This record gives sequence, C-alpha cells and structure tokens, in this order.
Amino acid sequence: MSEFDLLDTESGNAVVVALDHGIGMGAVEEFEDPATTLEAVLEGEPDGVLVGPHFARRYSDAFTASDADVLVTADFVAPSSQPGENVGPWVQTPAFDTDRLLACDPVGVKSVLAFGRHDRRAFERNVDYISALADELDGTGVPHIVETVMWGKEIPARFETDARYVANACRIGWELGADILKVPYTGDVDSFEPIVSDAPVPTMVLGGPSSGSVRATLDDVAGAMAAGARGLIVGRSIWQTEDPAAVVAALRDVVHRGASVESAWG
Repeated sequence: MSEFDLLDTESGNAVVVALDHGIGMGAVEEFEDPATTLEAVLEGEPDGVLVGPHFARRYSDAFTASDADVLVTADFVAPSSQPGENVGPWVQTPAFDTDRLLACDPVGVKSVLAFGRHDRRAFERNVDYISALADELDGTGVPHIVETVMWGKEIPARFETDARYVANACRIGWELGADILKVPYTGDVDSFEPIVSDAPVPTMVLGGPSSGSVRATLDDVAGAMAAGARGLIVGRSIWQTEDPAAVVAALRDVVHRGASVESAWG
C-alpha cells in the first residue's frame, strides 16, 4: 500500500488530468465550457483530476459520481496580468489558504516552483511560499506536490527539459518539502532514470503545451514510466485532443498495465 492515497492503486501509479488552467489562463481553447471538458475527461476514468478548489466545489456532483480523486492547486500562475494573454511579465502568488484547500478533501495539493526569473524577490517569495505550504500540509496526510519548471526568461526554452536543470530543480523541490515531484520529462530513459532514482519521493511527469500528437505524449509517458516515474499529471495534451476519454484510457494502459504505445493507441 502506498504512503499516499493518490498512489494507492493496483500498480502503485496514477493517471491525473490537470484541469487547473482556468485559474491563471482563463477560458483556454477546448476548455471554454468547464462542465463539458470535465465530463469528457472523467469518461476516460482517470485516477485523479487536478483543479482549483472553487472548481472542485462547483462541480462536486460530477466528482462524486465518478471514481476520480480530487487534487487541488494552491497558487495563481498566469503568463500575464492581462486576462488570457501571453505577453508577460508572468505573475505568481498564493491564491488559497490551507483550510480552503483541505476542505476539498484532496489527495494532493500542487504548487509551482519556477526557476529562471529575472526578479530575485519574486523567486524568494516563491521559495518562502513552497516551504511554508510544506509545513502547513505536514501531518495532514495530504501530499504536497511541487511542480518544478524552468519558465523564467533567464533559462532559454531549449533547456526547459535539460537533464541537468531538471535534476537540480528536483533536488531543490524535495529539499523544500515536496512529497511528490511533478517534473518535465527529459526526453529519454537514460537521462531521466537517475533523476527519478536519486529522488527520495515519487516523481510524476507534467505535460506542458499540447504537442498536437497523442502518440508523442504516450511515447514520453512510456519512457518516463520505464525510468521509474509513478505516473503523470497532464492537461492540454489530453483535453485538447479530439477524444480526451480515449487518450486517458490509453494512458491508463501504459501507466497501469505497462502496455506498449502501439497496443495502447493502435
């Protein structure tokens, strides 16, 4: 049995669909109607869905009717102060207190630790927040999921999945109190395996912007699982597809049954 309910599955892994994008990005394409997108995702029977606490409250009936666990996002992260625009500078701040988060009875609370900022004070506030939230969740039984990302302009986009950067970010993440890491896949098993094995906490992979290819997403997830990852927390690469339920089902085959990409997706 896993230390955490999130990973208390037959395989010990989890397929989680991220649907928290509306908090900072607004009505994202293919997520304009939250009820419809949620319904399509739940049809695929994911192990969990990551949402904002008020989303969880407003759509509680849908979650109750499904077997999916709820995970909640703790902070507001937006690419701009202009709603729905990606023009910078990006904004991050704590958005919900711990009582509000825990009222959702979640199996995980996620926050973002973003590297590469020009603004040192903003990064310091981010570190303070991550460590404080870890302390507040300690002893509750709800794991703190820290998403380590290289979003700041001081890190060129080509290095966002660089193994050295990802390894260092993961180390900092769990040293600050992460119970579970949500990280970029580095692109191959050989470079990702040491990152996973060196971390004393479970590692799950994130999705980022949709690649437009379900097979590419499945290939990355299969590689991450072969390296020892415990599953995924992915959003747009699932619900910006023609059939989100089918994609979730394929991911379940890969993550829980070790199926090949070819057999999972045909």
